[in-house]
Amino acid sequence: MKRFILSVDGGGIRGIVPAFFLAELKKVLEKNGVKKPYHQVFDIIAGTSTGGLITLALTVPLYRDRDGDLYDMNGGVSAGKLPELYRMFGDRVFPGNRNRVRKLVRQVFTSKYSPDPFREVLTEIFKNHTVRESLTNVLITAFDMKTMQPVFIKKRPPDAGGDTDPDFYTVDAALSTAAVPTYFPPVYAGHADSIGDSYCLIDGGIFCINPAMSAFIEARKIFPGSSEYIILSLGTGYKKEEYKTDNIRNWGFFNWIAPWLGVPLITAVGEGQKISTNHMLKKLPQVRLFRFDVDLGSEKAGIDDGSAGNIEYLLKKGREMWNANKSQINELVRLIACNEKQKPGIRSFTCNEPMTRYNIKLAK
Repeated sequence: MKRFILSVDGGGIRGIVPAFFLAELKKVLEKNGVKKPYHQVFDIIAGTSTGGLITLALTVPLYRDRDGDLYDMNGGVSAGKLPELYRMFGDRVFPGNRNRVRKLVRQVFTSKYSPDPFREVLTEIFKNHTVRESLTNVLITAFDMKTMQPVFIKKRPPDAGGDTDPDFYTVDAALSTAAVPTYFPPVYAGHADSIGDSYCLIDGGIFCINPAMSAFIEARKIFPGSSEYIILSLGTGYKKEEYKTDNIRNWGFFNWIAPWLGVPLITAVGEGQKISTNHMLKKLPQVRLFRFDVDLGSEKAGIDDGSAGNIEYLLKKGREMWNANKSQINELVRLIACNEKQKPGIRSFTCNEPMTRYNIKLAK
Protein backbone atom coordinates (compact mmCIF):
# COMPACT_ATOMS: atom_id res chain seq x y z
CA MET A 1 0.00 0.00 0.00
CA LYS A 2 1.23 3.49 -0.83
CA ARG A 3 1.63 6.09 1.90
CA PHE A 4 1.55 9.82 1.25
CA ILE A 5 3.70 12.36 3.09
CA LEU A 6 3.42 16.16 3.02
CA SER A 7 6.49 18.12 4.14
CA VAL A 8 6.81 21.93 4.22
CA ASP A 9 10.06 23.85 4.71
CA GLY A 10 10.71 26.81 6.97
CA GLY A 11 10.89 30.37 5.70
CA GLY A 12 8.83 32.87 7.70
CA ILE A 13 6.33 34.92 5.71
CA ARG A 14 7.54 33.08 2.60
CA GLY A 15 5.26 30.28 3.78
CA ILE A 16 2.64 31.95 1.60
CA VAL A 17 4.38 30.30 -1.39
CA PRO A 18 3.56 26.69 -0.32
CA ALA A 19 0.24 27.93 1.09
CA PHE A 20 -0.72 29.13 -2.40
CA PHE A 21 0.47 25.85 -3.92
CA LEU A 22 -1.62 23.77 -1.50
CA ALA A 23 -4.69 25.91 -2.18
CA GLU A 24 -4.31 25.33 -5.94
CA LEU A 25 -3.61 21.62 -5.53
CA LYS A 26 -6.80 21.25 -3.50
CA LYS A 27 -8.84 22.67 -6.40
CA VAL A 28 -7.39 20.16 -8.86
CA LEU A 29 -7.88 17.25 -6.46
CA GLU A 30 -11.52 18.21 -5.98
CA LYS A 31 -12.04 18.26 -9.76
CA ASN A 32 -10.81 14.66 -9.74
CA GLY A 33 -13.20 13.56 -7.00
CA VAL A 34 -10.82 13.86 -4.04
CA LYS A 35 -12.83 16.18 -1.81
CA LYS A 36 -11.19 15.19 1.46
CA PRO A 37 -9.11 17.68 3.48
CA TYR A 38 -5.37 17.16 3.48
CA HIS A 39 -5.34 15.46 6.86
CA GLN A 40 -7.33 12.64 5.25
CA VAL A 41 -5.21 12.56 2.07
CA PHE A 42 -1.73 12.51 3.64
CA ASP A 43 -0.74 9.86 6.15
CA ILE A 44 1.71 12.19 7.86
CA ILE A 45 2.22 15.95 7.61
CA ALA A 46 5.50 17.52 8.72
CA GLY A 47 6.79 21.06 8.94
CA THR A 48 9.57 23.27 10.19
CA SER A 49 9.00 26.88 11.28
CA THR A 50 6.40 28.35 8.90
CA GLY A 51 5.92 24.82 7.55
CA GLY A 52 5.09 23.76 11.09
CA LEU A 53 2.39 26.44 11.22
CA ILE A 54 0.87 25.05 8.01
CA THR A 55 1.07 21.50 9.41
CA LEU A 56 -0.71 22.43 12.61
CA ALA A 57 -3.27 24.55 10.76
CA LEU A 58 -4.25 21.70 8.43
CA THR A 59 -4.68 19.26 11.32
CA VAL A 60 -6.23 21.27 14.16
CA PRO A 61 -9.57 19.72 15.26
CA LEU A 62 -11.73 22.77 14.56
CA TYR A 63 -14.64 22.74 12.11
CA ARG A 64 -16.58 25.07 9.85
CA ASP A 65 -20.06 26.01 11.11
CA ARG A 66 -19.09 25.05 14.65
CA ASP A 67 -15.88 27.08 14.90
CA GLY A 68 -15.95 29.55 12.00
CA ASP A 69 -15.43 29.93 8.27
CA LEU A 70 -11.64 29.56 8.49
CA TYR A 71 -11.97 25.79 8.87
CA ASP A 72 -12.94 22.86 6.67
CA MET A 73 -16.22 21.03 7.22
CA ASN A 74 -14.15 17.94 8.08
CA GLY A 75 -11.69 19.75 10.32
CA GLY A 76 -8.52 21.76 10.03
CA VAL A 77 -8.00 25.13 8.37
CA SER A 78 -9.37 24.94 4.82
CA ALA A 79 -6.58 24.66 2.25
CA GLY A 80 -8.06 27.59 0.35
CA LYS A 81 -7.77 29.76 3.46
CA LEU A 82 -4.04 29.16 4.02
CA PRO A 83 -2.93 32.28 2.08
CA GLU A 84 -5.30 34.35 4.23
CA LEU A 85 -3.42 33.21 7.33
CA TYR A 86 -0.28 34.82 5.95
CA ARG A 87 -2.06 38.08 5.29
CA MET A 88 -3.05 37.93 8.96
CA PHE A 89 0.55 37.27 10.00
CA GLY A 90 1.70 40.11 7.76
CA ASP A 91 -0.75 42.59 9.26
CA ARG A 92 -0.19 41.72 12.90
CA VAL A 93 3.13 39.90 13.33
CA PHE A 94 5.39 41.19 10.52
CA PRO A 95 4.01 44.66 9.67
CA GLY A 96 6.25 45.38 6.71
CA ASN A 97 9.34 47.56 7.03
CA ARG A 98 7.99 50.16 9.42
CA ASN A 99 10.75 51.38 11.77
CA ARG A 100 13.20 49.18 9.88
CA VAL A 101 16.39 50.81 11.16
CA ARG A 102 15.20 50.75 14.77
CA LYS A 103 14.31 47.06 14.45
CA LEU A 104 17.72 46.20 13.01
CA VAL A 105 19.46 47.96 15.89
CA ARG A 106 17.18 46.16 18.35
CA GLN A 107 17.97 42.82 16.66
CA VAL A 108 21.68 43.23 17.44
CA PHE A 109 20.97 43.29 21.17
CA THR A 110 17.74 41.31 21.60
CA SER A 111 14.92 39.71 19.62
CA LYS A 112 13.66 41.83 16.76
CA TYR A 113 9.98 41.16 17.57
CA SER A 114 7.89 40.67 20.66
CA PRO A 115 6.20 37.24 20.64
CA ASP A 116 2.95 38.63 22.09
CA PRO A 117 1.16 39.55 18.82
CA PHE A 118 2.25 36.20 17.35
CA ARG A 119 0.84 34.29 20.33
CA GLU A 120 -2.43 36.21 20.09
CA VAL A 121 -2.89 35.30 16.42
CA LEU A 122 -1.97 31.66 17.02
CA THR A 123 -4.40 31.43 19.94
CA GLU A 124 -7.19 32.68 17.67
CA ILE A 125 -6.35 29.95 15.14
CA PHE A 126 -5.62 26.99 17.42
CA LYS A 127 -7.61 27.83 20.56
CA ASN A 128 -6.55 25.58 23.47
CA HIS A 129 -5.95 22.39 21.50
CA THR A 130 -2.89 20.18 21.83
CA VAL A 131 -0.73 18.47 19.22
CA ARG A 132 -1.95 15.03 20.32
CA GLU A 133 -5.45 16.08 19.22
CA SER A 134 -4.28 16.66 15.63
CA LEU A 135 -6.39 14.97 12.98
CA THR A 136 -3.56 12.92 11.47
CA ASN A 137 0.06 12.02 12.20
CA VAL A 138 2.22 15.14 12.47
CA LEU A 139 5.87 15.97 13.02
CA ILE A 140 7.07 19.44 14.03
CA THR A 141 10.74 20.30 14.50
CA ALA A 142 12.24 22.44 17.27
CA PHE A 143 15.54 22.61 19.15
CA ASP A 144 15.96 22.61 22.92
CA MET A 145 18.69 24.99 24.08
CA LYS A 146 18.63 23.53 27.62
CA THR A 147 19.83 20.12 26.47
CA MET A 148 21.22 21.15 23.05
CA GLN A 149 19.10 18.42 21.47
CA PRO A 150 16.62 18.35 18.59
CA VAL A 151 12.99 18.02 19.65
CA PHE A 152 10.42 16.37 17.40
CA ILE A 153 6.92 17.30 18.48
CA LYS A 154 4.70 14.47 17.25
CA LYS A 155 1.25 13.03 17.01
CA ARG A 156 1.35 9.34 16.01
CA PRO A 157 -0.51 6.11 16.85
CA PRO A 158 0.01 4.48 20.26
CA ASP A 159 1.47 1.32 18.71
CA ALA A 160 4.16 3.46 16.99
CA GLY A 161 5.19 5.18 20.22
CA GLY A 162 2.47 7.81 20.39
CA ASP A 163 1.46 6.79 23.90
CA THR A 164 4.89 7.88 25.19
CA ASP A 165 5.28 11.07 23.12
CA PRO A 166 5.07 14.22 25.25
CA ASP A 167 2.10 16.40 24.36
CA PHE A 168 2.33 20.16 23.77
CA TYR A 169 -0.25 22.87 23.40
CA THR A 170 -0.55 23.60 19.70
CA VAL A 171 0.13 27.31 20.26
CA ASP A 172 3.37 26.48 22.10
CA ALA A 173 4.40 24.06 19.34
CA ALA A 174 3.74 26.70 16.67
CA LEU A 175 5.63 29.42 18.55
CA SER A 176 8.55 27.06 19.23
CA THR A 177 9.10 25.83 15.69
CA ALA A 178 8.94 29.44 14.42
CA ALA A 179 11.18 31.02 17.09
CA VAL A 180 13.95 32.02 14.68
CA PRO A 181 16.99 33.22 16.69
CA THR A 182 17.35 37.02 16.69
CA TYR A 183 13.78 37.41 15.35
CA PHE A 184 11.83 35.87 18.27
CA PRO A 185 12.89 34.86 21.78
CA PRO A 186 13.04 31.18 22.81
CA VAL A 187 9.80 29.60 23.95
CA TYR A 188 9.71 28.20 27.47
CA ALA A 189 7.24 25.35 27.10
CA GLY A 190 6.20 22.39 29.19
CA HIS A 191 4.12 19.31 28.50
CA ALA A 192 0.40 19.93 28.13
CA ASP A 193 -0.43 16.77 30.06
CA SER A 194 1.94 17.01 33.03
CA ILE A 195 4.00 19.31 35.23
CA GLY A 196 7.14 17.48 34.14
CA ASP A 197 9.94 18.54 31.89
CA SER A 198 10.18 22.05 30.49
CA TYR A 199 12.03 23.17 27.40
CA CYS A 200 13.77 26.24 26.02
CA LEU A 201 12.78 25.85 22.36
CA ILE A 202 13.90 27.64 19.22
CA ASP A 203 13.24 27.22 15.51
CA GLY A 204 13.83 23.69 14.21
CA GLY A 205 15.27 25.23 11.07
CA ILE A 206 18.69 25.46 12.70
CA PHE A 207 19.09 21.72 12.07
CA CYS A 208 16.18 20.69 9.84
CA ILE A 209 14.81 23.44 7.62
CA ASN A 210 13.60 20.76 5.18
CA PRO A 211 11.88 18.08 7.31
CA ALA A 212 11.12 15.64 4.46
CA MET A 213 13.71 13.06 5.55
CA SER A 214 12.52 13.18 9.17
CA ALA A 215 8.93 12.75 7.95
CA PHE A 216 9.93 9.75 5.83
CA ILE A 217 11.72 8.07 8.75
CA GLU A 218 8.63 8.61 10.91
CA ALA A 219 6.39 7.19 8.18
CA ARG A 220 8.59 4.08 8.00
CA LYS A 221 8.07 3.56 11.74
CA ILE A 222 4.31 4.12 11.59
CA PHE A 223 3.70 2.19 8.32
CA PRO A 224 6.56 -0.35 8.08
CA GLY A 225 4.90 -2.55 5.47
CA SER A 226 4.17 0.09 2.84
CA SER A 227 5.05 -0.62 -0.78
CA GLU A 228 5.95 3.01 -1.58
CA TYR A 229 6.30 6.33 0.20
CA ILE A 230 5.21 9.28 -1.93
CA ILE A 231 6.53 12.58 -0.60
CA LEU A 232 5.27 16.04 -1.53
CA SER A 233 8.02 18.37 -0.32
CA LEU A 234 7.38 22.11 -0.63
CA GLY A 235 9.99 24.84 -0.38
CA THR A 236 9.34 28.47 0.51
CA GLY A 237 11.51 29.95 -2.22
CA TYR A 238 15.27 30.39 -2.41
CA LYS A 239 17.62 33.22 -3.28
CA LYS A 240 20.78 32.67 -5.27
CA GLU A 241 23.02 34.80 -3.13
CA GLU A 242 26.57 35.24 -4.35
CA TYR A 243 29.23 35.82 -1.74
CA LYS A 244 32.46 36.52 -3.59
CA THR A 245 35.75 35.57 -1.99
CA ASP A 246 37.11 39.10 -2.18
CA ASN A 247 34.08 40.35 -0.25
CA ILE A 248 33.92 37.78 2.53
CA ARG A 249 37.57 36.79 3.09
CA ASN A 250 37.91 39.30 5.93
CA TRP A 251 34.48 38.76 7.48
CA GLY A 252 34.36 38.44 11.22
CA PHE A 253 31.72 37.36 13.73
CA PHE A 254 29.19 40.13 13.04
CA ASN A 255 29.34 39.74 9.26
CA TRP A 256 28.54 36.02 9.39
CA ILE A 257 25.48 36.55 11.58
CA ALA A 258 24.42 40.00 10.34
CA PRO A 259 20.65 40.25 9.69
CA TRP A 260 21.23 43.00 7.13
CA LEU A 261 23.32 40.51 5.10
CA GLY A 262 20.67 37.79 5.36
CA VAL A 263 22.44 35.99 8.27
CA PRO A 264 24.84 34.26 5.83
CA LEU A 265 25.92 31.48 8.21
CA ILE A 266 22.37 30.30 8.94
CA THR A 267 21.41 30.72 5.28
CA ALA A 268 24.32 28.52 4.18
CA VAL A 269 23.48 25.81 6.73
CA GLY A 270 19.81 25.84 5.70
CA GLU A 271 20.45 25.68 1.96
CA GLY A 272 22.94 22.86 2.42
CA GLN A 273 20.48 20.84 4.51
CA LYS A 274 17.71 21.30 1.95
CA ILE A 275 19.86 20.16 -0.94
CA SER A 276 21.35 17.16 0.90
CA THR A 277 17.90 16.02 2.08
CA ASN A 278 16.51 16.11 -1.45
CA HIS A 279 19.55 14.25 -2.80
CA MET A 280 19.31 11.45 -0.24
CA LEU A 281 15.57 10.96 -0.65
CA LYS A 282 15.91 10.62 -4.42
CA LYS A 283 18.39 7.76 -3.91
CA LEU A 284 16.27 5.73 -1.47
CA PRO A 285 14.27 2.69 -2.64
CA GLN A 286 10.48 2.80 -2.21
CA VAL A 287 10.59 6.62 -2.14
CA ARG A 288 9.06 8.85 -4.79
CA LEU A 289 9.85 12.52 -4.20
CA PHE A 290 7.88 15.43 -5.62
CA ARG A 291 9.94 18.47 -4.69
CA PHE A 292 8.76 21.96 -5.63
CA ASP A 293 10.55 25.25 -4.97
CA VAL A 294 11.05 28.57 -6.76
CA ASP A 295 13.79 31.14 -7.29
CA LEU A 296 12.74 34.35 -5.53
CA GLY A 297 14.84 36.48 -7.85
CA SER A 298 16.46 39.76 -6.99
CA GLU A 299 13.64 41.14 -4.83
CA LYS A 300 14.19 41.27 -1.08
CA ALA A 301 11.40 38.81 -0.22
CA GLY A 302 12.44 38.96 3.44
CA ILE A 303 11.26 36.24 5.80
CA ASP A 304 9.74 38.92 8.05
CA ASP A 305 8.49 41.41 5.46
CA GLY A 306 4.72 41.24 5.80
CA SER A 307 4.06 44.34 3.71
CA ALA A 308 1.28 44.18 1.11
CA GLY A 309 3.85 44.54 -1.66
CA ASN A 310 5.93 41.59 -0.46
CA ILE A 311 2.84 39.43 0.10
CA GLU A 312 1.74 40.05 -3.49
CA TYR A 313 5.24 39.37 -4.78
CA LEU A 314 5.37 36.03 -2.92
CA LEU A 315 1.92 35.08 -4.20
CA LYS A 316 3.20 35.74 -7.71
CA LYS A 317 6.14 33.45 -6.98
CA GLY A 318 3.74 30.79 -5.69
CA ARG A 319 1.90 30.97 -9.00
CA GLU A 320 5.24 30.74 -10.82
CA MET A 321 6.15 27.60 -8.85
CA TRP A 322 2.77 26.09 -9.72
CA ASN A 323 2.96 26.90 -13.43
CA ALA A 324 6.53 25.60 -13.81
CA ASN A 325 5.69 22.10 -12.56
CA LYS A 326 2.43 21.11 -14.27
CA SER A 327 3.55 17.68 -15.49
CA GLN A 328 4.78 16.61 -12.06
CA ILE A 329 1.70 18.07 -10.38
CA ASN A 330 -0.57 16.11 -12.71
CA GLU A 331 1.33 12.91 -11.95
CA LEU A 332 0.97 13.56 -8.22
CA VAL A 333 -2.76 14.19 -8.66
CA ARG A 334 -3.07 10.92 -10.58
CA LEU A 335 -1.36 8.99 -7.80
CA ILE A 336 -3.54 10.54 -5.09
CA ALA A 337 -6.76 10.05 -7.06
CA CYS A 338 -5.90 6.45 -7.87
CA ASN A 339 -4.96 5.74 -4.27
CA GLU A 340 -8.33 7.03 -3.06
CA LYS A 341 -10.14 4.75 -5.52
CA GLN A 342 -8.17 1.73 -4.33
CA LYS A 343 -9.19 2.09 -0.71
CA PRO A 344 -11.45 -0.59 0.84
CA GLY A 345 -15.03 -0.53 -0.35
CA ILE A 346 -14.17 1.21 -3.62
CA ARG A 347 -13.62 -0.47 -6.99
CA SER A 348 -9.96 -1.40 -7.29
CA PHE A 349 -7.81 -0.81 -10.36
CA THR A 350 -4.18 -0.31 -11.28
CA CYS A 351 -2.62 3.14 -11.24
CA ASN A 352 0.07 2.26 -13.74
CA GLU A 353 -1.90 3.31 -16.79
CA PRO A 354 -2.05 6.76 -18.45
CA MET A 355 -4.05 9.55 -16.84
CA THR A 356 -6.47 9.60 -19.76
CA ARG A 357 -7.59 6.08 -18.83
CA TYR A 358 -9.22 7.53 -15.71
CA ASN A 359 -10.14 10.93 -17.08
CA ILE A 360 -7.77 12.81 -14.74
CA LYS A 361 -8.50 16.53 -14.98
CA LEU A 362 -5.19 18.30 -15.44
CA ALA A 363 -3.86 21.30 -13.54
CA LYS A 364 -4.31 24.54 -15.49
